Amino acid sequence: MGLASDCRNFAFWTLDMLKGGKIKKDVNAIRNFNKATKEIQLQQQTQALDFLLNFAVNNTKYYQQYANFSTLQDFPVVDKNSIKTNFDAITSANQNKDKFTLVSTSGSTGTPFKIYQSSRKKTRNTADTIYFAKLAGYTIGQKLLYLRFWAAYFKKPKLIAFLQNTEQLDVTQLTDKYIKDLLSRLQNDSSEKGLIGYPSGFETICKYLDKVKAAPLDCNMKSIIGIAEGLSPKVKSKMEYYFKNPTVSRYSNVENGIIAQQLPNETSFTINWASYIVEILDLERDLPAKDGEIGRIVITDLYNTATPMIRYDTGDVGCLQTDNENTLPKLKNIEGRKMDVLYKTNGDTLNSFTMHAYVYDFHELEQLQFIQTDEKKYIIKINCKSTFIREQELVSLFKSDIGEDAEVVVEYVNEIRALKSGKRKISVNLYKKTLQ
Repeated sequence: MGLASDCRNFAFWTLDMLKGGKIKKDVNAIRNFNKATKEIQLQQQTQALDFLLNFAVNNTKYYQQYANFSTLQDFPVVDKNSIKTNFDAITSANQNKDKFTLVSTSGSTGTPFKIYQSSRKKTRNTADTIYFAKLAGYTIGQKLLYLRFWAAYFKKPKLIAFLQNTEQLDVTQLTDKYIKDLLSRLQNDSSEKGLIGYPSGFETICKYLDKVKAAPLDCNMKSIIGIAEGLSPKVKSKMEYYFKNPTVSRYSNVENGIIAQQLPNETSFTINWASYIVEILDLERDLPAKDGEIGRIVITDLYNTATPMIRYDTGDVGCLQTDNENTLPKLKNIEGRKMDVLYKTNGDTLNSFTMHAYVYDFHELEQLQFIQTDEKKYIIKINCKSTFIREQELVSLFKSDIGEDAEVVVEYVNEIRALKSGKRKISVNLYKKTLQ
């Protein structure tokens, strides 16, 4: 790293040391956990889980009825709505709330949500972030480009952003001129840097680079992490070509933290088993999904005792894969939110990346969205600046993936509205409301 980055790195760890070295201790614990054998990992998980469950039954009204529990599965599955409804009962009654941190989501899916996090949880989250960022190639102190919809969150003051060496990029501002100026700055800055942000923003940047027939860039990018949305293979490949660095996808949320992340050159997601228990449950029932089948991602946050999140249904779906019996499972894929999953006419789920691939197959389109309204009825929304002459080709391709007996209607729009968070869904399911 350069001198400025080294100084920031030194300052961060010195400050942590003066405060007792809690972050460093957790980073080491996470690293050691991931180096340990499966047997030791399970032992450590059990210790952390037992502490959490016993704390919950003894310190919250909601969980006190489960005092005679035997296993984690004796506890109910909860979601955003049940936590909101029972917020006071679920939140710890025997701790000083002044020491809690209130964390809230943007409500991008129509469900604004807040929880408390304990100081212990905040420290753990910081350690998780440092550990998984390092796996992707980023080191504390390096310049970090953060691409998201900043109006939906508390934007950092300029002084804090400078001290943390962070540049806040707004995904809604990605015009050709903005991208051109950004890339010029990056290539004129020789310092090591990392990029984290929405894959839809990455896609916009890559489409610009395609349009101007750009060559791979020399900007000393050391890490690229996609968050909040699925990272399609095509966008991943394009980013790696233009920025000459592995691009990975991170699975995280505001209320919990980093749940899983891809490693460079891998497609599966390494689960953060050091900080969470992850279950994959049936789409309709609170029972384990069959091996290899898609199901609801349900997590238990091992380090938040402020608002304990035990068997929390994240609203996302995915499936596990086990590489060998001596290691803990990984997430084979993450399909996004249950309400975004489209179903084929035969009842199977359609991989969301199939639709992302259409974006590059039909590069003349500005925006594209697929909506399921009934068992075999779908709408394709298209935003195109000029006359779209390949409509039938798109419909035929979609029907070959979703089912030849599908009824498909095409609608032309001037804009496909983004969510409050700035993210824009490529698929919406208005049919399978029971999954929401």
